[in-house]
Amino acid sequence: MYTAPAIEDLILATLGEQANARERHVLRQSLLNLVRLARAEQCAEMQASVDKAVQAMPAESVLLA
Repeated sequence: MYTAPAIEDLILATLGEQANARERHVLRQSLLNLVRLARAEQCAEMQASVDKAVQAMPAESVLLA
């Protein structure tokens, strides 16, 4: 997982070493929620692209697995 170290680096760069545990926790959870949202949006965009591609296929086409 590459997200956790990047988030910790952002927390340190944003709040500094003097930040208390609550400040670090709030920022960490906010950043994790942004990552989750971005992943959900990416999945939705990919599904929309697949749906669009499938609709554009001729009716007699066969998808091979």
